[in-house]
Amino acid sequence: MRISPGRTFQRRTEVERYPPRAYLLTVLPNPADAPVITATLYADLNCPYSYALTVRLDALGLTDRCEWRGVQHDPALPVPPRLGDRRLMRALEDDVDAVRRMAPDVAIAPPPMKPNTRRAIAAVATVHGQHVPRAAGFRRALGAALWVRGEDISDGAVINSVATWAGVPGWVDLDGPAGRRLADEWDMDWMTRRLGGVPRLVRPDGRVLWGLASVDEITEFFTTPLRQSGEFRSR
Repeated sequence: MRISPGRTFQRRTEVERYPPRAYLLTVLPNPADAPVITATLYADLNCPYSYALTVRLDALGLTDRCEWRGVQHDPALPVPPRLGDRRLMRALEDDVDAVRRMAPDVAIAPPPMKPNTRRAIAAVATVHGQHVPRAAGFRRALGAALWVRGEDISDGAVINSVATWAGVPGWVDLDGPAGRRLADEWDMDWMTRRLGGVPRLVRPDGRVLWGLASVDEITEFFTTPLRQSGEFRSR
């Protein structure tokens, strides 16, 4: 069951254009005798730093070690998006410029709007709960739709189109209550942890990697052995 279409700001029909660019980074090895380090990734689909970090994790082959939890760091954004807000757009463009400097390996462009992500995150949560093999691909495609193609991912028609391209079965209820409940649980968990922003990677031992980390920082985060409680301060 697909989302009922709302107002479309910029709708494209060429769903084959959604795939993000391929990246040539070395996949992070894991010695056979070393424990696999996992992490929870708190991210927002409309955050360029979150998008760039997820692209890096994908390129390093670490996506399967991360449990992605979508959260809204700016839940007051209107639906449909507010157009012509110069202050908001300047801030968004500045953030994209910063990401380009920090992660020149990531293809990203400032979209013409900053969409509310509640609907899109709930749709990802639904796929995660009802058809998990397609969840990561759907989430990646939503990110590319916004940050590569400039699409309004608060709009139901865009979410449906991306879901179709990503191979999400039509019987998955993208707008159902189960997805909204799971998205609310992700939000509550993020707020309870008082992480203060996105993106955040959190290991089982409580160590936190803040913001858009470099490849070296990510590598160290996923290769340093887990510590016992109280051995170090989260950073």
